[in-house]
Amino acid sequence: MPEKIFHYCTIDTLEKILANKTIRFSRFDRMDDQTETDGLPEILKKKYFISCWVSDSKEKIPQWAMYAPRGVRIELPTKWYRKFPIPIAGTDQFQEKLALEDGNPAEKMFYPIPYFDWFSLGEKFFFMPPFDEYDRFITKVIYNENFTQLKQRYWKANEDGTSISLAHQAAPIKFKDDYWSFQDEVRFYLFAHCKHEDRHQLPNYIDLPIDAEALKQIKIRLYPNCTSEDWEAVKNLISDTFSTLDSNDIIEKSDLEGKYFPK
Repeated sequence: MPEKIFHYCTIDTLEKILANKTIRFSRFDRMDDQTETDGLPEILKKKYFISCWVSDSKEKIPQWAMYAPRGVRIELPTKWYRKFPIPIAGTDQFQEKLALEDGNPAEKMFYPIPYFDWFSLGEKFFFMPPFDEYDRFITKVIYNENFTQLKQRYWKANEDGTSISLAHQAAPIKFKDDYWSFQDEVRFYLFAHCKHEDRHQLPNYIDLPIDAEALKQIKIRLYPNCTSEDWEAVKNLISDTFSTLDSNDIIEKSDLEGKYFPK
């Protein structure tokens, strides 16, 4: 995985990220590519919650055009998320990770939300804490014209379609039509559990907190040929959030300045 990742979004979205210090994970069936859930049962479409980023540091014109024509590109460390301590059963003590033998599937499990908050998110569902960072929380998208068939290799439904067995948890959201290969996408994801009849109780999104030290490393690049008003608006947002940091060290001009004019 790259050390840095990039997200194209509106200035309004940037304002919410800086104000709340969170990253939003949206439900899989609400993604803009409506074909990528093709061939998946409904329950899998609703159980994944995703945050989409770009791995290539070179600016991408389609990303500006589609997601941020008058917006920004956010740069953060790939490990922008927090890992909260886990309570030790029967005590009031916490530990950084579970005390398990080497090779146990859960030895690298972590909670990106405080432990007790994690289990109070909803009554009809719960999110599986990531067992590992790579392919259990972060996955690099693979683009292929046969993306639907690739997904279907890794899951199997029971006869009435009310439950699913997965051979690879990331597979349903890892493969995408090669029409979208320009995105060069890295995805962060969470997997929800619920009864089949409660699938409609799943929320539209979940927000995860950003690590404070990672947030200090943020870089914000304005859209190509941005107006002075938008530049000042973003600069003020940065100053309001980072009172001890110089906004000039955070805000950047686009490399496409004078080369591309968003419509």
